[in-house]
Amino acid sequence: MPFQYPLSEISFFQVLDERMPVFQKPFRLVQELILEATPQAQQTGVNGKESVTVQGTLEYQACDDKMCHFPSSVPLA
Repeated sequence: MPFQYPLSEISFFQVLDERMPVFQKPFRLVQELILEATPQAQQTGVNGKESVTVQGTLEYQACDDKMCHFPSSVPLA
């Protein structure tokens, strides 16, 4: 299931002569994970654990009314 993003606002960037969807307020991204009881999953030792650490990377780009910063990646766990 893909992330559910909040509603964005459309802003006009004069430098690019383009309108883009933007997020101007803090928000939280939540990703639902479902651990299945398949034979393959059972071999990983996930069954019976109270918690599981999932690792990933958040890739994003921030812009203001004058410039867009280089895209960034942040490791998450």
